Amino acid sequence: MADLKENVGVKMVRKDLENLPQFALPFGYSFRAYRDGDEEHWLRIQRAADRFNKITPAWFDQEFGPDRGPLAERQFYILNPRRTPVGTGTAWLSDDCPEHWPGKIHWLAILPEYQGRGLGKALLTLLCNRLRELAHHGAYLLTSSARVIAIRLYSSFGFLPLIRNADEASAWKEFPLPLVLQSESLSSLLAPDPERYFPNSRKNVEAFS
Repeated sequence: MADLKENVGVKMVRKDLENLPQFALPFGYSFRAYRDGDEEHWLRIQRAADRFNKITPAWFDQEFGPDRGPLAERQFYILNPRRTPVGTGTAWLSDDCPEHWPGKIHWLAILPEYQGRGLGKALLTLLCNRLRELAHHGAYLLTSSARVIAIRLYSSFGFLPLIRNADEASAWKEFPLPLVLQSESLSSLLAPDPERYFPNSRKNVEAFS
């Protein structure tokens, strides 16, 4: 399925972190947590992977704040066999929500030349498991309707659309229902007050594999 012409910001949610799919990295690849200086790797990966946003160095502090302490247990990098970071993602805190519900899958990106190798599945596995370990009771993410491969990945992990307005409802109708909604209907996912638990964020910035 090709990218859609319209690119509408959308939100997907997983109401719990039970029975998560489990995928491992391919042979030769490994994970490591954030360490000092990784801002440069993060910027390089995001710029290469995200064709919808102009990523600037200032975005790292804007998204994660000046305190690097939480990143050591929440931000991860995929290393290729030469130990070079080629992907990144963060099991982050919610925007303006209670600390433990829900967590946020944030800024997951894989370098384009490494996409299609199962790295995105392995990284999403790690991030969801990490949110559960940190006592989060659900998860959400921001993406956009043109990121079809990303939405397919998230759907396979049990994330479902949270429809907040008519534009989003229209965007979701462009997808085959088994991909996004499985056995549920669009109307069943319309939340009476979704922003109570899943407030808006400033950007839709994920670039996924």
